[in-house]
Amino acid sequence: MTPTPARRTGPAAVAVALLLALTACGGTDDSDADGGDGGPPTPSPTPAASGPASASSPTPSPTPETVFDAKHTDVEVAPGETFSLKIRINPGAGYDWELADPQPDSAVVVKTGQREEADSPERMGSHGYLFLDYRAKSEGSTEVHVRRNCFACGGEEEKAAKAGKKGPETVFHITVKE
Repeated sequence: MTPTPARRTGPAAVAVALLLALTACGGTDDSDADGGDGGPPTPSPTPAASGPASASSPTPSPTPETVFDAKHTDVEVAPGETFSLKIRINPGAGYDWELADPQPDSAVVVKTGQREEADSPERMGSHGYLFLDYRAKSEGSTEVHVRRNCFACGGEEEKAAKAGKKGPETVFHITVKE
């Protein structure tokens, strides 16, 4: 019987394995946690990226062409217009966003769906965006409140969440008028 030689794991193999593990998890870069995408200082109709809707999408709806991000929270639209509210997410760092109370006035706007789009869909836990899609129903004003939900982000924010305290909020002020 011939003895099988022992396998050695060299430093290069360990470095490659470590590098793969770090890049696969999406890292913890939280530089865009405020929801901003470094876009222009004034909102302009921008085509929303089209991609598959996430499993959490309530119903498929046409992708709105007008998108407002967390740096542009004053939203003005006409009745019948569809629009999206775009929020930066980073599930790999342990947080996401959720709608918070008070809910928007359903006489003014109606939620038509939501979807998530990852920056790198092939990477589990990749940064990306949550899109909340709405249709302006009639003239008036309302607000959409979204709250950062920390489920495993570490530090004081996670401790506060576990103690039942609410995370930071972003409020979109929506005005519907002709």
